[in-house]
Amino acid sequence: MKLKKMSIMVALFALTLSAGAQNLNVQSAIQDLKKNYLNKAKKEIDLACEHENTKGEPKTWLYKGLIYARIGGETTNPKSKFKDLAPDWAEQAYAAALECKRLDVKKEYADENNSVFRFVGNEYYTRSTELYNKQQYADALACSDKAIEMFQNTGDRKYIDEARYIAGISCKAMKNNEGMKKYFTQMMKAKTDKNLVYRTLFNQYKEDGNKAEAKQVADRYLKNCPKDYNAFLLMAEAYLLNDDVEKGKEMINQVLEMTKEQSDIYPQILGLSAAILETTQDYEGAEAKYSESLTINPTQFDANFGMGKMIFNRAVDKLDAANAVPPDDETGLYDKLLGEANGFFSNSTKYFTAAINYIDNMTDDNAKKMQRANLFNCLQALKTVYARLEQYDDLKAVNARLAEIQQAQ
Repeated sequence: MKLKKMSIMVALFALTLSAGAQNLNVQSAIQDLKKNYLNKAKKEIDLACEHENTKGEPKTWLYKGLIYARIGGETTNPKSKFKDLAPDWAEQAYAAALECKRLDVKKEYADENNSVFRFVGNEYYTRSTELYNKQQYADALACSDKAIEMFQNTGDRKYIDEARYIAGISCKAMKNNEGMKKYFTQMMKAKTDKNLVYRTLFNQYKEDGNKAEAKQVADRYLKNCPKDYNAFLLMAEAYLLNDDVEKGKEMINQVLEMTKEQSDIYPQILGLSAAILETTQDYEGAEAKYSESLTINPTQFDANFGMGKMIFNRAVDKLDAANAVPPDDETGLYDKLLGEANGFFSNSTKYFTAAINYIDNMTDDNAKKMQRANLFNCLQALKTVYARLEQYDDLKAVNARLAEIQQAQ
């Protein structure tokens, strides 16, 4: 998953100081900061934060935050002589910003101090994304929590939500469902427009068997994002989940009407609509939607895989029903069901093959790697079908490809 990296610059403000208000250390620190003599500025501001004449002044702590933030900006430059000056710069800058905020009862320095909160918050946010991408989810969550705490001092809801998002997906990766619900519910209440947030919450409540909460998520999505077709699709699922088939199909039709002129996404919407109808065992309706999608774009992956999977699953259901027929049955039901199962199995192969061809023809190697699990699933399905139908030459070719995938892992 590619995650957006926020870019927040620290604004270093040259504040005018009266001669009697600060001691020499603060004045020297300000001048050295302006000249980028960070080692001297750090030493001077540290002394000022301990001195009786200056430690109670918000301006002193503001400059400590700004100086340490500037040091933090040097840590990413391997050629900088200041890159190792303060390994704990983020913690120091944050503590200084908190102290400045506490002392600044008149909010004279709020804007400048908020630049420190944002800079340090962005540092922890960046760390959280890097840790998440390295699959170090617990550490990513810890950094996200720190970023949230820092952004809350400024009231920047956008940045708070970005950090909550990393926290939520980190919890999801760790299967910490309650944690995921906490962060994503907060985002939902803040009117996020991220489809993944609503979809993940919906699926979790559905898995929990909590249909009412799942529907509330869909209701909130539609209320927050009334122009997002994904909200209508989720609402359709919510209605169908609660056995309101008529309203569910009505929502599906609304989505199709909304997107029919958008040729780039309409085939995908047809496929998603088909998948939703399939959950209600409206196979005729689902097949019609898949077929329409394939008429528009016959070489796509989604509708080919969706149609193949649906037909394959129907074959499995027929086979299970055949195996459940009593041995002494003389009605011919077993043979009838077995024939239907084999018919479905055979019909599924052309769709799985088309889905595999789509992946094989991809030119982007990274995108192709992302499809490896889908390729494996298609080949596994074909392996079952060919073994069932005794198509041994085809089975041999499929087994060879599966072996290649397993060796590459």
